[in-house]
Amino acid sequence: MVEIIVDGEKFSVDEKGNLITELKKHNIEIPHFCYHEALGVSGNCRMCLIEVVGQKRPQIACDTPIKDGMEIKINSDLTRAVQRGILELEFINHPLDCPVCDQAGECDLQDYYMKFDLQDSKVSLADKVRKGKREDFGSLVVHDEERCVLCRRCVRFTQICTQSYELAVGGRGEHSHIMLMNGKKIDNPYAGNIVDVCPVGAMTSADFRFKKRVWHLQKTPAICQGCERGCAIWIDSNKAKYQDSKIYRFRPRESSVNGYFICDYGRYSYKNEQVIKRDDSAKISSLVLDIRTNGDKYDILISSSLSIEEMSAIKILASKFNMGLYGFSDFRDKSFKDEIGLKLRVPNKTANRVGLNRLGLDKNLDKKSKNLIVFHLGKDFEFLNKFEFESLIKIGSNSDADIVCASSYHRDGHTLNIDGKLRFSKGAFEPLSPRICDIVSELMGDRVEFDMSILKAFA
Repeated sequence: MVEIIVDGEKFSVDEKGNLITELKKHNIEIPHFCYHEALGVSGNCRMCLIEVVGQKRPQIACDTPIKDGMEIKINSDLTRAVQRGILELEFINHPLDCPVCDQAGECDLQDYYMKFDLQDSKVSLADKVRKGKREDFGSLVVHDEERCVLCRRCVRFTQICTQSYELAVGGRGEHSHIMLMNGKKIDNPYAGNIVDVCPVGAMTSADFRFKKRVWHLQKTPAICQGCERGCAIWIDSNKAKYQDSKIYRFRPRESSVNGYFICDYGRYSYKNEQVIKRDDSAKISSLVLDIRTNGDKYDILISSSLSIEEMSAIKILASKFNMGLYGFSDFRDKSFKDEIGLKLRVPNKTANRVGLNRLGLDKNLDKKSKNLIVFHLGKDFEFLNKFEFESLIKIGSNSDADIVCASSYHRDGHTLNIDGKLRFSKGAFEPLSPRICDIVSELMGDRVEFDMSILKAFA
């Protein structure tokens, strides 16, 4: 670590780090478009030009080596004048799309204009260069050439992260634009991240376009349940007046597990996680009566989609009524993996296989009773087709369930990912259906409280 001086104040930073990233840790913002922590230095947008004491001219912060004792000025007249000049160049041909642009509210260009510019454009709308609008780039990515600032993040993402090389820059000068390589549309399992890395409204999601203004969304930190990687995500939800709460999208959340990205399978899995509004209280009451009189005739099967808390509660239920307890975790999809690139996808498509194994549940389903209560959170109970039953009661978060419960994204819970890391996912909002732990408590006739000290064995 070394000390540098920023606007007269000393800060301790990593000498081997990037100046933009290091100062971000101290809540100091250097505006930039092309630099991204996962994509490295490009140096083409020039938005991060800053005054460095001792240098003849402003330097780009993204590619300026950090040296002990160096002094930089971020709020000086020179730095701000340069930033206003760069923004003026960006706005020469930029359309007046903010009122209709889906990126409004989370657009870096819009934010920088409000913070550092606020000057009128010297180019009339009639004189602006016109380019393509609403171009279908494939994989739900929609491109708007006029809004593009040519930061090349999208191009570098397909080169560095997915190694699919689907995008490039075509044309020259003010006619430069992002183009599809050989005219082939984007087709990779991480395409949604192209929208995320775009700092402006040039790349938008066909799945989310015009669905909801971002300032109306409530974001909740959670963990993707699509596979056992356990990627960190943001759940963006909203409750409109006179309507039920609704999840509008999943976005990647930076973490040591997944870096800055998530796969498209996890990203669009929110569609299977909407609230199911159904009153199954009579069915629960009937099951309560049946278990308390003939509980030992049932066995319980739980899938690796449940949280550690839910599995622990069900273990208590099974013990109280002398019921056999079994676990199922074979949700493998051999095609769901990456040979190159980000390699975030794991073939087992549930989040808590390792946690289920740690709890020591019996997986020999040949011994199970033919009267079975199944707990599963996911889009269907298709995995049960390989077994025979006389009586089957399905408790889950999809419409095929006999008793509907809250999904993985509507309750708090811990899981263990493939690397044995304990992951905590917070529920986005209060569910309309009971949580699994609430159902178990009702079946037992007593409130089940989770002993948080159990988690120490999983950490």
